[in-house]
Amino acid sequence: MQELSNVLAGKYEEIVEKITSFSNEYLNDEYKNICIEATKVLFLNNEEQVKKGKASSWAAGVVHAIGTVNNLFDAKNNPYIKALDLYKELGVSSSTGSSKSKEVRNLLNLDENSEKWTIKIADSSADAEKEAAVAVTEENISENNEANTFRFAVNKNFVVAQKIVDRAWREKNFNNKAKYAKEALTIYEDCPDAYIILSKNSSLNNEEKKMLLEKAVKAAQNVLKITDLKDTDLRLFKLPIAEPFFGAKYTLALHLWNINEREEAIRNLNDVLTYNKKDNLVCRGILTSWLIIEGKLKEAEEILARCEHDYLLDTNYNRVACLFKNGKLKEAERALRRAYKRNPLVIDYLLKSKTIKEIKGAVKPGSPEEAMKYAKLGLEVWSDLEMIKWLKSMKMDFEILNF
Repeated sequence: MQELSNVLAGKYEEIVEKITSFSNEYLNDEYKNICIEATKVLFLNNEEQVKKGKASSWAAGVVHAIGTVNNLFDAKNNPYIKALDLYKELGVSSSTGSSKSKEVRNLLNLDENSEKWTIKIADSSADAEKEAAVAVTEENISENNEANTFRFAVNKNFVVAQKIVDRAWREKNFNNKAKYAKEALTIYEDCPDAYIILSKNSSLNNEEKKMLLEKAVKAAQNVLKITDLKDTDLRLFKLPIAEPFFGAKYTLALHLWNINEREEAIRNLNDVLTYNKKDNLVCRGILTSWLIIEGKLKEAEEILARCEHDYLLDTNYNRVACLFKNGKLKEAERALRRAYKRNPLVIDYLLKSKTIKEIKGAVKPGSPEEAMKYAKLGLEVWSDLEMIKWLKSMKMDFEILNF
């Protein structure tokens, strides 16, 4: 969030990353979105309080607090998890988790009557009778400034299939995931996440994985009734129902890049960034790296210009690369100083004086893991010999001046 200082922004991103990872594994998109929104409100309105405590403690506190008012710990509900398991997965003790949860509830004035923080649960009997409807209201979009409600109907079988595939994501091994994914597809053929899960079968070749991921994108388009992206009402992409579409495009793009179909990879990821204005999947870092690698500097610059004060490590170092490649050395030097402050370890990995290792667990801002994560693509971004020579020179200057 650009409204926060660099220190708080880094902590915010770390908490959101932990919540997202936990929700994808054990909860669902509704929990993930409401927990992220709660975190955002906490950071915007309680700066002094959120400075204290570890990111893992706040993540556990937020999820537990939201879970408390939504009966997450009731075994009769789905999703369900034990509070002790929640604390364990987020790496905190039960005393830390419960006390931080209480603090979150106090700061948000959160109780069982807090409608804003209550997850709406669909009536399953109603699902059996009719289609599920998704609606969003946008203010001041008509000429007479009257509220205009945008409605989109979702087939009831998609809702049922999606609940099954949510269960699939929570399974630990692939065979169980695949079993539920296939079950979801028998109920509704256009279930994007089911195809994504099946594409993770290690026995498949790259072409077979690609075909499944293309089916995922097509399925998501069918759910949204999209024939041409350019002709689609942009309000549709603000609905939760659009999230599987973005996820499918994103996953396909990563696979296409890995199998060296780079133009198609860029096109798919660019679609995600174009139509998902909030960039919930943080595509801008990867996409700008890809564009620079492929020599599409103008396109990379256009994206970087829209996030000039971005805290993301990738955009900070990619901005330096773009400026250098365009011969703007003074601007590149200033940008490198800012990026170096953000994480000075990146240069060591780009110069190959340190070896990139396998990254496990959460990635903290300013950490070696964060630097290695960028450098995996960054080595190709910074492959030019003149760039490397300049980086070495700048690093020596920084060390002499003790920065």
